Amino acid sequence: MTCIELEYNLVELPSAQHRAGLAALILMTKELRQQPWFDERDNPVVEFIELKEYSATLKLNLEGLKSLFDLAYKADVDIRWTTKKDKKRDYQEDEVRIREEKVFVGKKKTEKIKSITEYQYKVVVPYGAFLPIWDKSSDEQNKGLWIKLWRDMLWNTIRGVPATRNSFNNRCDGKAYSQDAEKFWQELNNPEKQVGQSGNYFLGAMASNAENVPTKDLVKSQFLLHFWVFVAQVYCPMTLDKDGKRQFSGYAIAIPDVANLLDFCDEFQEVLEARDSEKYGYRPREAVIDIPEEGALDLLRLLKQRISLKTGSQTLEDLILGVELIHAEKAGNNVKMRSISYVEPIVSQVDRYTEIQKAYWCPWFRKQRLINLLNSQPESDKPNAPLKEIPAWIGFDAVLSRIPRKWLLDPYFSHDARELFNSEGEIQMNKNVRKEAEIVYKVCQSYVLGKLDSKHHIKWDKEKKKYIDTQTKNKQAISQQSDGDEKKYKIANEAFLAVRSRTENKAFIDYFVSTLYPYIRKEEFAGFADKLFNNTDEIRALTLLALASQFPSTRKTEEDTSTKSKAA
Repeated sequence: MTCIELEYNLVELPSAQHRAGLAALILMTKELRQQPWFDERDNPVVEFIELKEYSATLKLNLEGLKSLFDLAYKADVDIRWTTKKDKKRDYQEDEVRIREEKVFVGKKKTEKIKSITEYQYKVVVPYGAFLPIWDKSSDEQNKGLWIKLWRDMLWNTIRGVPATRNSFNNRCDGKAYSQDAEKFWQELNNPEKQVGQSGNYFLGAMASNAENVPTKDLVKSQFLLHFWVFVAQVYCPMTLDKDGKRQFSGYAIAIPDVANLLDFCDEFQEVLEARDSEKYGYRPREAVIDIPEEGALDLLRLLKQRISLKTGSQTLEDLILGVELIHAEKAGNNVKMRSISYVEPIVSQVDRYTEIQKAYWCPWFRKQRLINLLNSQPESDKPNAPLKEIPAWIGFDAVLSRIPRKWLLDPYFSHDARELFNSEGEIQMNKNVRKEAEIVYKVCQSYVLGKLDSKHHIKWDKEKKKYIDTQTKNKQAISQQSDGDEKKYKIANEAFLAVRSRTENKAFIDYFVSTLYPYIRKEEFAGFADKLFNNTDEIRALTLLALASQFPSTRKTEEDTSTKSKAA
């Protein structure tokens, strides 16, 4: 049977999706040898006769191509149940079931047993080639948290239109099908031919660009786009509604831009197996992120962790050029690209991401910190150069002014504000910018504690970690510590809301000078005045964060509007 050879070079491939596709194809050919049906085929040829760090040559015949497509588009039927009856079909006896459920009715919440009739329906589910095997949470039926997330993404974005699922549908439950492979084989016999690009394979592709020039691709390059999805990592960006409730917003697809074929393919299985299987609902907690670009940072984190376990001089930049991040969401019958970005493998940035991920619990607070991190760059082009970060509080003046009031009830907000200022926090780590931050923090702390004493005769005893009643002769601890917390919170919150409402620079400066300036030490007057008038937005952000850090950590709120991060 006729064989063809397809030569690939990483630097000649036009996109990260193509380079990821080549790496996935290498992994796919290895997995084919593990399939019990592969040796039973009619002399399938699918092997890399040359495989180097930056190039590869694939030898392939028609039977080999059929085998690749059979593995890539393998699908199963999943049986599910619904309470909605399809009136257009007749159900067999085993396709209907009745289950009982406890319900509570009436004002007295009387317990009753309710019978619920359910009807069977079947759905086609993509298998995922080698992905179920590398998912630690998978069971005997190859159902796990990570592979389910990948399947949901595929069915809701890349194959979101039912007509694009034919290759899967026609192979469902091991059915013999080869028309797509035979059609593509004819094209592969002219591998250098240019053909139109398709959104079914190249995510975000259009038939023509803004200048109405058709989007073209080489046949042999387009072949790789059948496989890139098997090395892409899937994440779930979250948004907050006005009440602070977290909601999912499509999928963030992190596509590794492979720099070294040999090293990447050697490490990728261990990278996937190292993912955490802790649950967040029916999704992996590790996959739940605050901004789409966090998916790229997390993939870089996983790769860096894997590299650190090995000996030698290999670096993150040797393994991967970067991560292309596509935020896609299904809207009705269409799939919309919310954003497309690219994150480079900056080691110091990845390290800081891990620290931010662990330190902060409030989702919208952590989101702003991640935005600041992504806007920071290394101090030089040298490998492992330290990160020249923008100040941690940048942007918080705008965020804290526009967010809904209910978001401020999140008890993790005050925790994160304290974390920012604590002795091991980010402000203390940045010597170049911490002076004004320390001044603002001490001013706000002195104001809150001073007013707590003057108005309520209550002081905080650091050694005993209790509130002390200063009106008693022996300065005894107050009977209800929660009462001290509530009074302290009210003072700090009133000042916080007063600053929040003064969005114009002059109004804020007037308030700061009249209310907080008396708590500044005389030797700091002149220097701080210059910062107050020339860097007003930054001082306002610091003031809001410093006042929020004074909210008592033990204070109970009516509603917890967020969930701690996976690392908390």
